[in-house]
Amino acid sequence: MMAGSGFREWVFSWNCFIAAMLALFISFSIGLERPFWAMTTVYITSQPLSGAVRSKAVFRLIGTIVGGAATVAIVPVLSNAPVLLSLALALWVAGCQFISLLDRTPRSYLFMLAGYTAALIGFPSVAHPELIFDTAVLRVQEIGLGVICAALVHSLIFPRSVSAAIGLRVATLMREADAWIADVLGAEAQGRTDGERRRLAADVTELHALSIHLPFDTARIRPTRAVLATLQDRLVLLLPLVSAVEDRLRTLDTVRSDVAALVAEIRAWVIDRDDPADPERAAALAARCRQAAAATPEHDWDGLLTLNLCARLGELVDALAMTHDLAARVIDPEHVRRDVAPFIPSRVRRLHRDYAVAALSATATMVALLGCCTFWIATGWPEGATATMISAVICCFFATMDDPVPAQRSFLVWTAIAVPITAVYLFAILPMVHNFETLTLVLAPALLVLGLLMALPHWYGKMMPLMIGFGGGLALTNSFSAEAAGFINSNVALLIGTAAAIFATRLMRVIGAGTAIRRLRRAGWRDLGTLAGHAAPALRMAWNSRMLDRVGLLAARIGDEEQQAGDGGDGDAATAALRELRIGAGLIQLDEVGTAAEVRSAVGAHYRARVKGREEQPAPALLAQIDDAITDGFAVADADDRQRTLSALTALRRNFFPAAPAWVPDRIAA
Repeated sequence: MMAGSGFREWVFSWNCFIAAMLALFISFSIGLERPFWAMTTVYITSQPLSGAVRSKAVFRLIGTIVGGAATVAIVPVLSNAPVLLSLALALWVAGCQFISLLDRTPRSYLFMLAGYTAALIGFPSVAHPELIFDTAVLRVQEIGLGVICAALVHSLIFPRSVSAAIGLRVATLMREADAWIADVLGAEAQGRTDGERRRLAADVTELHALSIHLPFDTARIRPTRAVLATLQDRLVLLLPLVSAVEDRLRTLDTVRSDVAALVAEIRAWVIDRDDPADPERAAALAARCRQAAAATPEHDWDGLLTLNLCARLGELVDALAMTHDLAARVIDPEHVRRDVAPFIPSRVRRLHRDYAVAALSATATMVALLGCCTFWIATGWPEGATATMISAVICCFFATMDDPVPAQRSFLVWTAIAVPITAVYLFAILPMVHNFETLTLVLAPALLVLGLLMALPHWYGKMMPLMIGFGGGLALTNSFSAEAAGFINSNVALLIGTAAAIFATRLMRVIGAGTAIRRLRRAGWRDLGTLAGHAAPALRMAWNSRMLDRVGLLAARIGDEEQQAGDGGDGDAATAALRELRIGAGLIQLDEVGTAAEVRSAVGAHYRARVKGREEQPAPALLAQIDDAITDGFAVADADDRQRTLSALTALRRNFFPAAPAWVPDRIAA
């Protein structure tokens, strides 16, 4: 048995094989012209989780219908103008890819399919535009048959629930979060807590990837996407909150005895696995944090740091209790402890969008397609359509990556590996097959091994191109024919189309993780510059959602080499992004109280300058403005507003100037 494979992996492989043979048998039985489309679709659609299969099946079918309709509309009209037809199809593929990269929801797969389906149908049909409607209908039929068979088999035979997988992931996430928070409150080493923070952020990103399939799950009762989305936000919100607590604990020379006792009690509550989200205990601890903040003398820097620490501890207790409550609802959807309506978002979540990178990706795809079309038209190459359509597929497949070239090269290599395997079947084995039963037996060894390897995450990216090359190379139809020259030419075209996609991508699209990190940071600076001047409620909500999303995107890109190269001197882009998230929270708090307008204006100006490449470090004048605002904050009449103002300004001072000398209350002393 292969390393890493087990019962679930074999179930997945057999399910894929059964669904593929079912799709193949039905295609043969009803006389469809290209049954291999249905067989290959089964493997492309199949995922280890049954809900993910159904999700992918729905969007693949809709995308195929949309792409087929677009081809029927474009090809007949422009069939006599090859240049215009090439341009129109390239624009359609690139436009769909652009939208899919901006969407960043399950719908993105639909747009991607709509794009390259037009290439798969349109380019091979240019010589016979009168048949385009029949070809498009056939494509929809074969794809529909494949996705229905895949969804049916994976849902009926040992289905693997997305809800169960998410529940296990959330349970692990909560254990990791509790361990990290306990380490922070227990004064563990900084390096260890940094690693735990990065792991938590990456796990939240993985949770989001699982959650998109939840509406299609096979489970009878499953958590709502609203609860899961809120849980993800709360988990990411813990990142800046716990980092702020850690910073204050490390900054204070001596933690006041009653506050130290409170920290120890909160840590004990976090470690308690029986019921860490006990509402009464959490409420009591949060109340004690507020009392400690109210009882804190504010006359010196240690007092202000302690005030901020107590405020953040109270927020941490509330946030963690809420997070555990949401996690319990995800782990056990039937579990209801208290109404969560007040913190379930009613608005659509705002995600980070990079229009420039999406446009760059779309442009690279157009260049690849038009390059292939130009060579095809100029030389009259019979296999030009094959090269052009596979180029579209390769460009679309890997467009979400910062650097798609390594994955595209891997696709090229494993597609080439499929050629000799396919040749053995096509010229040595299949000529001896005379019925469907024998065909099933001879295909079983190759397809079962391929399916088993596809179930292993580290093999999936290699087996998918091999499967596409194998299924497409066999080109199983009702009338078998194997012609060596055609086989060689089509595979050469396949490899040339892939190489063209790699060349265009490398020429125009590669940005690297460091550049992606800088772009994410710059987008955050742009939003902070706007937030400092216009902190309307709708803007606050949108900013918070986008910043949480960016923290997750950054965490997924942070590696040992990228940290220094991609952060512009901050050393750790994820840490810097969390600091900026805390800065934004402080700006919102100041705006809500209506104080420190000059500080907010100066912060906005600083980040607007950073967007333009100036003022990487905050100006010393900003430190003086914050210090003056702290002094003025003591004059705020309302005690709660005064505490919120001073706490927010203290946080801003620490986040902007962590190495600055302690604030001195010179004007108050005078």
